[in-house]
Amino acid sequence: MLDIVAVLTDQNDYTKTRNYWKYLKAKLKKENNELVSATTQLKIIAPDGKKRLSDMLDHDGIIAPGKTFPSTKANRFIEWFTYSDETIDGKRK
Repeated sequence: MLDIVAVLTDQNDYTKTRNYWKYLKAKLKKENNELVSATTQLKIIAPDGKKRLSDMLDHDGIIAPGKTFPSTKANRFIEWFTYSDETIDGKRK
């Protein structure tokens, strides 16, 4: 999820991206947004070799944050994710 937030906000700083996602997730949770309930945390191996919990989403969950960001970057991301042959979803077609 952090990768998607970084792309949509055009942010390269991990800490700022993580903080923004924490803020957005808390805000969405208060609004009873289904995106947060669809988020699953899985342990994955981080670059430092330790296993860390990371938020994971399905296809619809990945598209949803793109719709909340009113920008051309978000629109390009959704188009790329949905239609590109370079994505896992695109290769599934």
